[in-house]
Amino acid sequence: SLSNLALALRARYDLKGSRSDLDEVVQLHTEVLSLHPPGHPHRGSSLNNLALALQARYSLECSESDLDEMVRLQTEALGFHPPGHPDRSTSLNNLAGALKARYELKGSESDLEERIRLCAEALNLHPPGHPDRSSSLNNLALALKARFDLKSSEFDLEEVIRLHTEALNLCPPGRPDRGMFLNNLASALR
Repeated sequence: SLSNLALALRARYDLKGSRSDLDEVVQLHTEVLSLHPPGHPHRGSSLNNLALALQARYSLECSESDLDEMVRLQTEALGFHPPGHPDRSTSLNNLAGALKARYELKGSESDLEERIRLCAEALNLHPPGHPDRSSSLNNLALALKARFDLKSSEFDLEEVIRLHTEALNLCPPGRPDRGMFLNNLASALR
């Protein structure tokens, strides 16, 4: 019941943007997590739900404590999705997204390197022909671009261009996200 209420409030927050709804979503997911202690079969999804609620709140106020808690929760959630688990790629991408935000705030090179590692693993789970391959290519390319911006490695830049090119080739004309792929490749080539 708590989870269902939290999901309904999150949908209303997404529609109307009420901060009080979002705060209640965080509170409810925190309570749900307390009902799913380590070892509980639903703990992984509870960790992820709370982390995503904190991510939404972080996007509003850039609270460093929300960000650190988001990374901690997503790290623990990844442990519930070991290699071979069908939700592993989603969990990898969620943690990579949290690390991206923390890297952008704090500039920790270790967060960037871990993000790259997670994006590479997610890409390996999406071989040619997988419907999510283009987004995984894009995620890894953006992570490597951040490292190129930091270290000016020609190898990283060449890999960014290769990954963006492959992502674009998987996105035919008419697809709504094609413009993003075109823009990303053009930016890398520039």
